[in-house]
Amino acid sequence: MTRSILRWGIISTGGIATEFSQDLCVDPSTRGVTDISHAIAAVGSRSVASAQKFIDGLRSGSETEGWSWGAKNGVLDGCTPHGNYQDVYNDPNVDVIYIGTPPNFHHQNAKEALLAGKHVLCEKPFTFDLEELDELIALAKSKNLFLMEAVWTRFHPLAGAVREVLTSGRLGKPLRFTADFSMDWNLDNEPAEHRMLNPALGGGSLLDMGPYPSVWAMLLVHQNPHNTDRDPKVINTYQTVYERTGVDLNSRWLVEWKGLCQGQLLSDLSCPGHRDATAILQCEQGDLVVEYPPYKAETFHVVPRPDRFPGAITKKTTHHLPVAKGNNGLAYEADEVARCIRAGKIECEKMTWEESRIVQGWFDVVRRSGNTALKDLKGTAGK
Repeated sequence: MTRSILRWGIISTGGIATEFSQDLCVDPSTRGVTDISHAIAAVGSRSVASAQKFIDGLRSGSETEGWSWGAKNGVLDGCTPHGNYQDVYNDPNVDVIYIGTPPNFHHQNAKEALLAGKHVLCEKPFTFDLEELDELIALAKSKNLFLMEAVWTRFHPLAGAVREVLTSGRLGKPLRFTADFSMDWNLDNEPAEHRMLNPALGGGSLLDMGPYPSVWAMLLVHQNPHNTDRDPKVINTYQTVYERTGVDLNSRWLVEWKGLCQGQLLSDLSCPGHRDATAILQCEQGDLVVEYPPYKAETFHVVPRPDRFPGAITKKTTHHLPVAKGNNGLAYEADEVARCIRAGKIECEKMTWEESRIVQGWFDVVRRSGNTALKDLKGTAGK
């Protein structure tokens, strides 16, 4: 089979854009992919020099780094540095835009890319609020362009293995769910303008970290064969305010899937997460426990219930499914985007707009119910 090549334009030159671009430079065969190839056609930054520095960095990988393959095999051939984003959107050699800017810029960047006729993969959280997201979805539909939130965790090998356990039915009906993404950030040592502290950049734990407990809520509960509630609601919230800048230090929200179960979700900048359990689904016959970190989990366990309340699961089993060696883990979503665009799709079945809307709606409820500096902020929909 001849590989189809997807040509990427990269917006932003920060950490997540670097890791994503590195993964585009990894030999696809190292992750068992034979039908897709990637090329980086353009990079946009605040100056041409900054964009060129980013490209040069991708060409400088050592032999031991998986992404060094790209520079030797044409992934970066003809890659153009641009000193602004609009020139990337207008570049005729670009098929799809990857947006790795801070959350408050996602809507503007994605809208401009779609208006320029480009497909879009946008980092999470998709937007600042649901109104922004709805505008992007309507625009993608009207222009027949692919649009997806970059929830990379959904495309990892472990996510597929977890789905197989749930669809087998051996765990039975879910009874309750918890998920947590916590980091001991030591915010007092960070400047107030840091992205995690600055309200103008969507700072705090909720928008930056909330997508990860949410992805496990969607994978383990919402997509569970027992679930029939397609519109689960937040029924309780709490945010702790970091007083120096007014962002949330941590956020907690309780979600209910009617007729099934409730789930407690947590994002926290004040404490490290629990090594052995970042997400727990307790079911009638046994439990499923996902190990930390929630963004790139590589191990999960199927665990018997306590002896006093036995179920059909009687023996603990451990399942280890790491991402392919040499990959950061972001290449899997890029491969999915390439296949969707090749097939003429504008929406991905594994990361639907409906599920992005559900999670974005949760964040809106939590943010507007709290007392942080972001409580009454509005996005840029319609502007």
